[in-house]
Amino acid sequence: MFSDPMRNDVDDCFIEELNQHISNEVVSTKIQDYIKKLVSHEIDVITDSDWFNEKVYEAVDTVRDSKNV
Repeated sequence: MFSDPMRNDVDDCFIEELNQHISNEVVSTKIQDYIKKLVSHEIDVITDSDWFNEKVYEAVDTVRDSKNV
């Protein structure tokens, strides 16, 4: 089995906890993978939006203004 670069100790702990309740590592891993894909999708939706771009520009302007004061 190949290592997953996105997987870390938190993921392993999550799978272990699910295994205690589900008693099936395959199902626990599938649930974890689904959650990762869902979060990744949500991040894509947010970062591809005009709202996100506006917030980045506002933050840059705020920093720039604070340095000019």
